[in-house]
Amino acid sequence: MGEQETIEKRKNGPNTVASLEAELYSAGLRPGMTVLLHSSLSSLGWVCGGPVAVILAFQRVLTEEGTLVMPTHSGDLSDPAQWEHPPVPQEWWETIRNTMPSYRKDRTPSSRMGTIPETFRKMDGVLRS
Repeated sequence: MGEQETIEKRKNGPNTVASLEAELYSAGLRPGMTVLLHSSLSSLGWVCGGPVAVILAFQRVLTEEGTLVMPTHSGDLSDPAQWEHPPVPQEWWETIRNTMPSYRKDRTPSSRMGTIPETFRKMDGVLRS
């Protein structure tokens, strides 16, 4: 969905940190909780501040006593013989296996997880295993 469609879809004005925070409280989230967030920024409609605003809303609700967890899978660091969406030609497999940079939690991007987890992964104080 394009940005114009996203704006038009949002009938009650833009999402903000404060409006998202209110919706999270309404959904039952409280300070001190542990939340595993699987997210889709586009499903929220237009958000003032994008992924940073979404993360800040969760952090404000959960407070420092809570824990926010997001998947940051690195699927590109798997066996290319198992890749399906899209598959790569078999004649590429050995080259990929021999030349793929090794995993480093500080610089290996997440694969196909979306902009919210990728933004979160890069924030100060976030731990990644």
